[in-house]
Formats: sequence, structure tokens, C-alpha cells
Amino acid sequence: MKVLSVLSRPVKEKLAHADHRDLTSSGFWIGHLLMIAATIAGVYLAAQAGLQQAILFDDITDKETNYYMRQSLYDEVNTNVIILRKYNEEYFARGISVQELKQNNPKLSRYVWETMKYSPNTLETPSYFLTEIQNFYRTTDDLIEKREKFTYGPSYASKLLVEQLDNMEKTVLPKLAANTKKLAAELLVYDVDVSSDEDVAGE
Repeated sequence: MKVLSVLSRPVKEKLAHADHRDLTSSGFWIGHLLMIAATIAGVYLAAQAGLQQAILFDDITDKETNYYMRQSLYDEVNTNVIILRKYNEEYFARGISVQELKQNNPKLSRYVWETMKYSPNTLETPSYFLTEIQNFYRTTDDLIEKREKFTYGPSYASKLLVEQLDNMEKTVLPKLAANTKKLAAELLVYDVDVSSDEDVAGE
């Protein structure tokens, strides 16, 4: 303890003779307060910038997911329209037997449509497209069933089927294509070029 007392004596003497005028100066405290405020502001701005970047990243990812989902839906429905038109010409509109009708029942692909049931992005798809496509599948399924049961004759059933196909091909699908192109344009602003994927698919 004596050793500490001896060592601390010079320190005490220096503190006693030190110039403490800076501590009582308003400039000293203002400078320190400004430095603290600047530090807090810097941390806040950095956090805000990070948050904005995170939000922007989520928005871009969301748009990209929606683009691919809607483009895949377009391709699937468009293919099914082509299949049904061929089926209508070769079997549906003709006066053939029940057996032949059932043997040539069109095998439509609904993988994308069924998968969309489990995707949170589906609800971001405009309800117009969801409603129209749902009605299209329900109506065509009903027409095929009634035609196979001979509830509807070939000419009447074919007329109703063509109406569904024309609406999908000439109205709904062009609007869906325009919607996906709009998403592609929005993504291109952020240097995300999805058209390269279309080129690969077209090869």
C-alpha cells in the first residue's frame, strides 16, 4: 500500500497542477456533443441505407419470381390451347363413338397451374388472369365430360369450346404476355435482363 501511495503521489500532484479550463469551457462540451451527434447520425444513416438496399433487393427478387411464374403460366396455357384446337378438329367436333372420344381425351398439362396453389407469389398475380384461367379449365373440362356422355352434340359442344379457346387466345393470353413484358421492363431498370432466358428457350 505504501508503494502505491508513493507512486500515486506524483500523479495527484500533476492532476492538482493540471489546466482544467477546457472542462469548464462551453466549446469543449459543444464539440463533444456534436461529435456524439454526428456518430449517432452516421449509424442511423448507415442503417437506413442498409434497410433501403434490403427492401430494394426483396422487390427485385419478387418481380423476378413473378415474371418467371407468369411466363411459365402463359407458356402452359398457350400449349393447352393448341392441344385443344387440334383435339376439337380431329375428334371433338366429329360425330364419332364414345369409345373413340375417350381414347383421345386431350392430356393437358397443369403442372404450373397446380404448383401456383402453393406459391405466395400467386396472390400477386392480377386476379383477372387467375379468374379467367380457372374458368377456362373448369368450362373446358365440363364440355369434354358432357361431350363424352353425349349430353352435348358435336356441333354445339365444338361451338362452345371454340368460344373458350378464342377468348383465351385472343384476349387473355395477349394481356398476360403484356403483363410479363412490363415486369421484364421494370427488371431491366435494375440491370436484370430476363430476355436472355427467352433466347435460350427459343433455341
